[in-house]
Amino acid sequence: MQKSNKINLLVYLALWRRPEITELCFMGLDRLKRHDSFNISVFAVISEKEMIPLCDKYGVKWIMHDNQPLGKKKNYGLRQLKNIDFDYMMEIGSDDLITNELLDQYLDYFGKYECFGISDAAYINSETLECRRLTSQKTNYGAGRCISKKVLEECNWVLWNDGLGRGLDNNSILKIETLGYKYQKVEPKDVPGVIDIKSNENLWKFNYFLGEEYDVNLVLQKLSENEISKLNSLVNVSA
Repeated sequence: MQKSNKINLLVYLALWRRPEITELCFMGLDRLKRHDSFNISVFAVISEKEMIPLCDKYGVKWIMHDNQPLGKKKNYGLRQLKNIDFDYMMEIGSDDLITNELLDQYLDYFGKYECFGISDAAYINSETLECRRLTSQKTNYGAGRCISKKVLEECNWVLWNDGLGRGLDNNSILKIETLGYKYQKVEPKDVPGVIDIKSNENLWKFNYFLGEEYDVNLVLQKLSENEISKLNSLVNVSA
């Protein structure tokens, strides 16, 4: 893959509740779509009819499936991608924001590695804007990781065990490595490239013992004015 050509990047995510935070996520994806080096499309697997207008508003293609078990839901959505033209799939959560700087950093990895992802992330409590940063080579972050279409074809569009409700990131990476592909960790930069917005609805909630306290303003400067305004609107509001 030549850097002079735009990379076809398909962003894949599963939606469940938290419509306000999901809209913030979609705003972040709209920002990414303006990146000069990528053609970005978005596909979501949803479980609530209430999410359809939000997906339509932001041009997100979607398919409906029961929310549980989560592994089955995500595999079902993944299978819908097989006839879509893309080079790599980026997986995120509906509460994640990706910085433009992370996409810049990824340019050195596309075409060189079949699967790669971050080794650090920032976590923001949406009700207080408290922020923490976790840097770890041992943690398998699902958010922001990229997997080539070649790998997805080789795993027959099944990345997770259908019955799983937790531990999906580790489960899928183990499957990828079983196929003979090494999962490449991207070295952290000054500011984390993935920002996870936590609420009371999260499977993994904001943890005051996770990582280290971090200046939220360093994160906010990577976002658009619309994203910052939306995030501020969540303070002291149950998502």
